[in-house]
Amino acid sequence: MNFYIKLIFLGIFVCSGILLAFPSHQPDVIPNPLNQQPQVIEGCIGDCSSCHSITKEEAKDILCKKLDVKAIVNIITKRGYFEIKYKDSKENIKEINLFFSKDKACEKIILLDE
Repeated sequence: MNFYIKLIFLGIFVCSGILLAFPSHQPDVIPNPLNQQPQVIEGCIGDCSSCHSITKEEAKDILCKKLDVKAIVNIITKRGYFEIKYKDSKENIKEINLFFSKDKACEKIILLDE
């Protein structure tokens, strides 16, 4: 009887050792109902400007669709958006926040973690 107990414990330790030695790390994947290639979600590496950029000309082209933009004064890359200062046709300097997707903008960002 003692031999069988030792054999069971040895089997448990060997199996758990093998399972822990070779973990199955899978990337986060968005489920895809159309059976296309899964889309892997990549995380933030800290410096937004290393992946996201916009030129003054591109910002002006995007913002001119909805706003009165005469010239782009300054662009600052923030966490998740570009803070853009621009001059309108009345020479007033205004500020707008353009999200990295470049299809949404707002005047004020509310950060919920601060």
